[in-house]
Amino acid sequence: MGEGVEFDHIAPTYDATRRAPSEEELGALVETLAGCRTVLDAGVGTGRFAAPLRAREFDVLGADLSIEMMRRARAKGITRLVRADVLHLPFANDTVDAAFMAHVLQLLPDPRPALYELGRVARREVVILLPEWSERTPTGPWVGLRERYRELAGEMGYPLAKRAPRYWHSLEALSAIAAPSSVRVVSGPATPLTVEEWFARWGTRMAGRGQLPPEIHAEIVRRIRSEHPIDPSRLGRSRTERVVGWTTDALRSSVERSEGPARSTPGAERP
Repeated sequence: MGEGVEFDHIAPTYDATRRAPSEEELGALVETLAGCRTVLDAGVGTGRFAAPLRAREFDVLGADLSIEMMRRARAKGITRLVRADVLHLPFANDTVDAAFMAHVLQLLPDPRPALYELGRVARREVVILLPEWSERTPTGPWVGLRERYRELAGEMGYPLAKRAPRYWHSLEALSAIAAPSSVRVVSGPATPLTVEEWFARWGTRMAGRGQLPPEIHAEIVRRIRSEHPIDPSRLGRSRTERVVGWTTDALRSSVERSEGPARSTPGAERP
């Protein structure tokens, strides 16, 4: 995986541009991890999930490719950290009770190698937090706004590097690889965003990557607003999270038997 550098760039603004885990998400995660004490958070990032798990008396080990993201996890009290690729974890078999991964599968075109690695290092349970985004309208303005933003940035002398593709694996696709032992669904309300909030979030991410000065961001926003009337109500999104669990023995054997290309959907960049 080559996403370590990408996430190093966005580490300073990562927490500010993502919502914190909800109590419902954390509750479903704790229920799924019942009976486990030691937990590997693979793709620990800034510790957004590792820190609240630690506060709930779990012994958390974090692994990530991004050193800058892990610096922020350490500041939250996550001290057991290892720089590692989730496809090649430097741990012996059965090192921890459970292995957990949130919002990492979307970086992988084939989820099976990562699932197998998690099952290899975990004695009891593998847990994936699987987001399934739904925009209010299937032809919402997100993609068009992003494309025009990038186009204008390039015209003004600030071409923006595109991040690596994302792959949106569905629960159905993962279940075809290995049938889960548990699925807990956590649904959240629509998240309304004003046009200004949407652009501010986008600009913060670009500035955090060192790609765009604030004055250039402001000029791009002015241009887009003058070109395109935007209905703020169309910018809200609702989200469902599925906390998916497998027993390790069943997961290992199912992944080993799985054949053929993994069924995933390459997705456009999410704001």
